[in-house]
Amino acid sequence: MRRYPIVLAALLLSTPFNFAHYSMLLPDKPWAEKGEKITFTYQFGHPFEHELFDAPKPAGLAVISPKGKSQMMDVEKTMSPIQKDGADGKKVTAWQFAFTPPERGDYTFALRTAKLKHDENKVYEDVVMVVLHVQTQNGWEYAGAPWRDAPKLHPLTRPYGLLPGMVFSGEVPALDKSGARMVEIEKYNPRPMRNLPPDELITFKSKIADHGMFVTTLPSAGWWGLTAVWEEQRATLWVHVDEKK
Repeated sequence: MRRYPIVLAALLLSTPFNFAHYSMLLPDKPWAEKGEKITFTYQFGHPFEHELFDAPKPAGLAVISPKGKSQMMDVEKTMSPIQKDGADGKKVTAWQFAFTPPERGDYTFALRTAKLKHDENKVYEDVVMVVLHVQTQNGWEYAGAPWRDAPKLHPLTRPYGLLPGMVFSGEVPALDKSGARMVEIEKYNPRPMRNLPPDELITFKSKIADHGMFVTTLPSAGWWGLTAVWEEQRATLWVHVDEKK
């Protein structure tokens, strides 16, 4: 599907056609209690339209504890392939794993993908992250990818407990001439959309400042993916926005 993303800056600008396939790493609920089993799903495709494609076997998986300690998880033993409804009506492969938090606090999960070919013939290696909140606000500031050669994206705003319309800020460190200049923002819909809005209301973009900070507004409840894009790598952080009560 062709898209015209919009830049969230002082002015809104049209950009050339863009094909936005993203990696999704989502828990079955955005928060948990100590000792509660949570299932995570890694899938690949168009989040907004809920068009899914085969996700290759992950290359790495890690969890960062509320105290900031990272632990590599064995993909072979931890992750299992599952089948989901794909974009063309056929079944596609996604991956799942379960985690039971042993203590209260915020756990960051980081998954490193195999190299993925996109419709525009670009090949990316993704790192996709999500924070699981467990009862107490402690540890979300450690969110990031633990691999030294992986692209980095860190939240500056707490990545949970947000309400529609709140501003979210993050940081893409070590910005240089070859670094990421833009963050793409897209909402995940848990089922296919019947009536799609105009392309400029599907994928948004926010410029990254020279010091590495970016800012955006998350206008509605649900899961939102924020993706920094390099030449051959991407880093995505999924954050949850709650319903207003």
